[in-house]
Amino acid sequence: MHSAGNGESRQERRFGQITVRGVDRSLYRRLSRLARRMGVNVGTLLNQSMELFLSMFPHDREPPLPGGAIGISAEFMRGFLEGLGRVIEDIDELTLTRKDLLEADRELVLIRIKRLEFADDVDEETFRSRVRGIYRCGEVVIPEGLPKVLVLSVCRGVGKVTVRGER
Repeated sequence: MHSAGNGESRQERRFGQITVRGVDRSLYRRLSRLARRMGVNVGTLLNQSMELFLSMFPHDREPPLPGGAIGISAEFMRGFLEGLGRVIEDIDELTLTRKDLLEADRELVLIRIKRLEFADDVDEETFRSRVRGIYRCGEVVIPEGLPKVLVLSVCRGVGKVTVRGER
């Protein structure tokens, strides 16, 4: 890596000490404890958390960082998402019935499913209690009886939400 004129590398300039005002002390202590348990420093965990948070906004018009520049590991992402619920990911087409949702031992986090369909028997209460998040799916098809706003409230990076029978 090339050094700047004063001997400081690009890496050192990119990752430096900063001060952030208004940080909730209780949240910081929780983050600090988690970092210690994970065996990383707070800065690393905070960088990974911010990168994950910003990834939920794919339309922010900022160019993507080359090669995941801060190195969010697949294990970190998996652990974070599994903390939210049972992860189901990378499927071309999936139809979930009310029975499927109720058989899940935890809330579901559905990721990168090209076409995700909820069967006609999926009601609002079941959806609310069993679907934690829908991320980066191509199309989500829902029955007429399921409120679209409820579904949209758990969607991030979804191409299209379609109500079955609607045009």
